[in-house]
Amino acid sequence: MKIFTVLFLMILNISCTSFMNPQEQPVNLIDGKENIYITTCSGLAETIGTCHEKAKRTCKNGYEVLKESRDSSGVHREIKFQCK
Repeated sequence: MKIFTVLFLMILNISCTSFMNPQEQPVNLIDGKENIYITTCSGLAETIGTCHEKAKRTCKNGYEVLKESRDSSGVHREIKFQCK
C-alpha cells in the first residue's frame, strides 16, 4: 500500500508540475507567399486569447483572422491568420 501511495503522489506531482509550467504550442507557417499561419491553443493551460497573443507576437504589423475554430468540448482551439 505504501508503494501505491508513493507512486500516486509522484504521478500527481509530475502532473501538477506540467500544468503549472505548460509548453506553449508552436505557430506554424502554412503559406510563405501569403504569410498565413496556424496555431493551436488547446487544453486547460491555454485559451483562445493565447492564440491571439501568439498571432500578435508573430505579426509585428498586425494580423487578420482567417479562421477560428473550437471543438464542441471547448478544449481544442485554433486560429488560422494572415500577417498584414
